[in-house]
Amino acid sequence: MPSIRIAMAQMNPIVGDIAGNAKKILNFTRMARAKGADLVLLPELALTGYPPEDLLLKPGFIDDNLAGIKKLARAVRGIVAVVGFVDFKGGLAYNSAAIINNGKIIDVYCKMFLPNYGVFDEKRYFKAGNTALNFILNNITIGVGICEDIWFTHGPARAQAKAGADVIVNINASPFHVNKEIQREEMLVKRALDNRVTIAYNNMTGAQDELVFDGHGMIIGSTGAVVARGKAFEEDLIVADI
Repeated sequence: MPSIRIAMAQMNPIVGDIAGNAKKILNFTRMARAKGADLVLLPELALTGYPPEDLLLKPGFIDDNLAGIKKLARAVRGIVAVVGFVDFKGGLAYNSAAIINNGKIIDVYCKMFLPNYGVFDEKRYFKAGNTALNFILNNITIGVGICEDIWFTHGPARAQAKAGADVIVNINASPFHVNKEIQREEMLVKRALDNRVTIAYNNMTGAQDELVFDGHGMIIGSTGAVVARGKAFEEDLIVADI
């Protein structure tokens, strides 16, 4: 059977520090490559930090982020990376994931479900994507999602699984509250079982204003079993063979 080694980087980015975040992302990709990983996941909006909020209203910040993801892509070698950044097209910003391979951005996924409740205000800043994305690595079909996308039974994971995805990777900036890690695990097990896929769920760590990000990344097998877990409230590099 085909196999893949996945690394998930529980990174603590700094909002607005594009150069510093890019350096940290590159360090994680090199660590993952040294551990023999085929694929490394970085968190949602890892390049800009989360939430960037009104920084997104500054054209110069958007431009720096676009230049940063291109420069980062040129430096990533020997491993495929999924990196959160802000894409900009048609005058609109998208909460996005760049799929990077061999020094190039080979595709971009734009988040389809934008949270706009409680601490979230994403519809103020972003346009929702409308296209699910799969790519193939080591003869394994992999779907890409961002945070809120995985919480809905009718989200992109369903379309990706129907199109042949074996693995769904989901990058997050998911804030902590009491029992949040239990709720996430219950949801991820259900999503894995419903779609008969393995789910690699990577989450940010650190804090920004009133938000605290707890890590607690996990990989859930297609049978609903937990394959790997990340540390709580710490940067970590989780590596597992699928």
